[in-house]
Amino acid sequence: MNDSALIEFFRQAIPDLIALYRFGSQAKGISRPESDVDLAVLARHPIPALRRFELAQELAAQLHRDVDFLDLRSTSTVMRMQVISTGECLAAPDEAACQEFEMYTYSDYARLNEERREILKRVSASGLVYG
Repeated sequence: MNDSALIEFFRQAIPDLIALYRFGSQAKGISRPESDVDLAVLARHPIPALRRFELAQELAAQLHRDVDFLDLRSTSTVMRMQVISTGECLAAPDEAACQEFEMYTYSDYARLNEERREILKRVSASGLVYG
């Protein structure tokens, strides 16, 4: 399945799609034949877990490989940051909403790093996470 077909699949499956991202080894160009496909979507509303599972299974059957499929509205700040900073946006039907979400993600991530600065310093200095 090429990128155009993948984008069309998600436009049909998720009518309120804002953006589709590919991340992980495929986005970095270091995938192997057995590598899974890591995809994340941003939609206007969270996608129920069962629907995410169904979409991942349908894609896995078409692609003949495992698919990890994330809903960016249901993931942690750190995971959202990883997707938007290291992945590639394959489609953004609503560019303004996509840019706004990315801006908020960067802001949330910066705030998180401020909040955990002392913890990270302590871990770095001691080499211990618990103790």
